[in-house]
Amino acid sequence: MQTTEYTITHHDAKVFKDLVAFLGEDVFDQRQNDGAIGKSDAFLRMIWDARVVLDDLGTRSGTRPEGE
Repeated sequence: MQTTEYTITHHDAKVFKDLVAFLGEDVFDQRQNDGAIGKSDAFLRMIWDARVVLDDLGTRSGTRPEGE
């Protein structure tokens, strides 16, 4: 079995962080009957999962884990 390793640079992490922030604040994927817009549960879960990855990478707050 062949495994592939990926490397994420600080710039890559910042781009990802900015995208997740934008999606979490300014993007909506659902319109309700009264015309209001919001985020669906599925979209919110995707944003949450991305934030967990950022936390694991130590980039969400703009810092990196010690030793990296």
